[in-house]
Amino acid sequence: MKMRKPCNGRLSNVVLKNAKFWNGKSFELRDSVSLNVCEGAATSEFDCKGALVIPALFGLGIDFMEPLRDDVYTFADGFDALRKGGFYGGLYESAANPIDDADKFTAMVNRFKSEERGEEAFDIKFLGAYSKGFGTDSLAEMVELAEAGVAGFGDGNGVIPHSRFLRLAMEYGKMTGKRFFFQPMDKTLRHSGCVHEGAYSDMLGMKGIPRIAETIAVYTVLETARFLQVPVHFKQVTCGETLDLIRNARKMGIDVTCDVGLYHLLFDDSCLETLDSAYHILPPIRSAADRDALWQGIVDGTVNAVSVNHTPVLRQDKVVNFEDSVPGALSLEVALPAIWNKLVAKVGEARAVELLSTAPASLVGSASNANNVVVLAPNEPHVVVESDFAGHVCNSPLLGKELPSSILATYINGVLTEL
Repeated sequence: MKMRKPCNGRLSNVVLKNAKFWNGKSFELRDSVSLNVCEGAATSEFDCKGALVIPALFGLGIDFMEPLRDDVYTFADGFDALRKGGFYGGLYESAANPIDDADKFTAMVNRFKSEERGEEAFDIKFLGAYSKGFGTDSLAEMVELAEAGVAGFGDGNGVIPHSRFLRLAMEYGKMTGKRFFFQPMDKTLRHSGCVHEGAYSDMLGMKGIPRIAETIAVYTVLETARFLQVPVHFKQVTCGETLDLIRNARKMGIDVTCDVGLYHLLFDDSCLETLDSAYHILPPIRSAADRDALWQGIVDGTVNAVSVNHTPVLRQDKVVNFEDSVPGALSLEVALPAIWNKLVAKVGEARAVELLSTAPASLVGSASNANNVVVLAPNEPHVVVESDFAGHVCNSPLLGKELPSSILATYINGVLTEL
């Protein structure tokens, strides 16, 4: 039995009233649910008014950009975003700060802990870099990183390296037994593109990124994984052809998993008509047919998890011409109310919980406890405003839009946050 935490003055136990509580299979209405995590703490009450009490979420694709860019965002901002969105943890990989040796990993872990309040710590897992500085000149010390505790190895959401370096990295990393995480993108085919190559990019005169920039990279990684017998994960898959490659690879016995990004499920490239740089994310939002294919991958089980890919960008880096803007979008605070009803309509409540919470956590060896929950009113619309986001940035394509659901409160590691 897990011991209760000592109370530090901020933590509290909570009684949720009139709640539809998730029992592992379905939601059942209960007059009250007591969540006791802190020895000797006061007890708060919160009236859920018939709202859903959902297991807290685990976020794939989290980047707070600090310490290199703490003018953009801080760890404290990120923790606030996690708490507001109902996330008990996540997989962290910073494009700005590669963790390419054990000392950097230890420094990052300690930095996270120093920003939190001891027992209130979120369950943050880290990806180590498989190359020095996310480059293609030298390999990172992957064995040391694995021994230090990284969850796997990643590319900093960069393009796939040339085939020889990819083989060397995966061959060395195989010794650790860790999974490799790739955002599949061929460097030469991406070139300077920033949107999906299709009718809208042609109409608007924007530089496009073709689907084959993804599929060729996926095929290269899968062939290398098959040859070396290394487990791989593809981040932010965007098109149906990629899912077909993954399905076929699994039939061949390759250990391959994948996720789909929140915004790739919500939008298609018709959003480019607005010329709003909030839609500038990488990999790009693709066509309506691609979006439908991603949803089919969720329905048939090809997609393992829904990722959030939370990347803060300064306002001045977004309020410019689309092609000159910095790619990235915030999502932690709005992911659940934006996607929950759509997921439930497609695959049911149990699978929706799996895609947002248990499945992404299991990919990196994490697990929440029953006391971490988020209270969601599924039929209470909410218009997204700047104050919904933590910190001083608000780069989200959902800003100003009405979401079908609203988060009423979260209870993460003994801290009740009412919204």
